[in-house]
Amino acid sequence: MPPRIDKFPSEGLEGAPSKDIGWHFGDPVPNARGHVICKLCGKVTKGGITRFKEHIAHKGGEVSACPNVTAIESMMKLLQEAKEKKLDKRRRTDEFLTQIRGEEDDEFFDDVSAMRQATRESIQSQHV
Repeated sequence: MPPRIDKFPSEGLEGAPSKDIGWHFGDPVPNARGHVICKLCGKVTKGGITRFKEHIAHKGGEVSACPNVTAIESMMKLLQEAKEKKLDKRRRTDEFLTQIRGEEDDEFFDDVSAMRQATRESIQSQHV
């Protein structure tokens, strides 16, 4: 019987390229970057660990489903959590950059505009 997804810790596997839970179910293909071979069915998936997890999770689209997976819902939940985490990080980064740029941008651009204007006036005065 194939291993259940919920039996594996999500903190990673020793010797794996990253701490991604997907490495419990697949191994990197030597000398083929972004290729992962499924430990459950032997299929080689191109496109990295995220695409391989779609194979495990039976996510529709261009990735064929692994016939030997028992807990599809667990992997789908992990994929969704990873996507939400990535979006949250992007949102927090954007908010942080907006706060940093807030008042400083106006002052910076005013200074740059003043310097450009002074440079133009200096160049024009030399050519007259």
